[in-house]
Amino acid sequence: MEKWVGKIALVTGASSGIGQDVALTLADAGMIVVGIARRAELVTLLSTKVTGGGKIYAKKCDVSNEGEIMETLNWIRREFGGVDVLINNAGIYRYQFITQSETSDFRDTFNVNVLATCIFIREVVKDMQAREAYGHIVVLNSLLGKRVPDVSVPVFGVYPASKFALVGMTEVLRQELNFLKLPIKVTSIHPGMVQTDMIKVFESKLAERLPKLQVTDITASIVHCLATPPEVRVSIVACGYASMNRQCIRNRLSDYSGLTGFERCGLMA
Repeated sequence: MEKWVGKIALVTGASSGIGQDVALTLADAGMIVVGIARRAELVTLLSTKVTGGGKIYAKKCDVSNEGEIMETLNWIRREFGGVDVLINNAGIYRYQFITQSETSDFRDTFNVNVLATCIFIREVVKDMQAREAYGHIVVLNSLLGKRVPDVSVPVFGVYPASKFALVGMTEVLRQELNFLKLPIKVTSIHPGMVQTDMIKVFESKLAERLPKLQVTDITASIVHCLATPPEVRVSIVACGYASMNRQCIRNRLSDYSGLTGFERCGLMA
């Protein structure tokens, strides 16, 4: 992670869960982190816990509002010159049948999970290109963006649809960056169920029975991808729970150029 020391990371949804843990880990590794959330006071509190050489700046932002997104990005441009690492983590899950959902449920899910991600990526890539800067974009997806399981009570709503949309968008983005020959990596992280506030939408007894990853498992996967050398591009990482232990299995689902034989087998320590 030495190459990122002093560089600027933008983490969306930094007030809790994965975003909170990633923001703190990157700051401890020496990065200057802008953590955005509607509950900015929680990010401010998080900033007091940094023990490494970096720093966390809290910024209030509702990612469903394009005006607030643009104001936040313009503030980063003025204060720091731009973003070097973008962690698209913010997301919502409306626990409901599609046929019983409100139109607002559909709109809110796609505004936060898809549209906001596209806006952040568009603007950050523009800045990276103008600065001729090396960068990395990480999109927090879900295993539900790869496959929708056949379950007895499918109360997924349109959440999987929003995640499938991110799969298509991220692949097109990868091809665009290759076409434009930009030194910007893009990685999609697909976690299974993670112990965060998001799973509170599930009935408690059901959630208790299901195996869950910890936020630190997902952070470790993200840090692994950020630490790769320039010739290695990790496009997709799927994080699933290993029933025999509590380690996170990072399965290689796409091309890994320049990796060791051990990494090629799909298990990355």
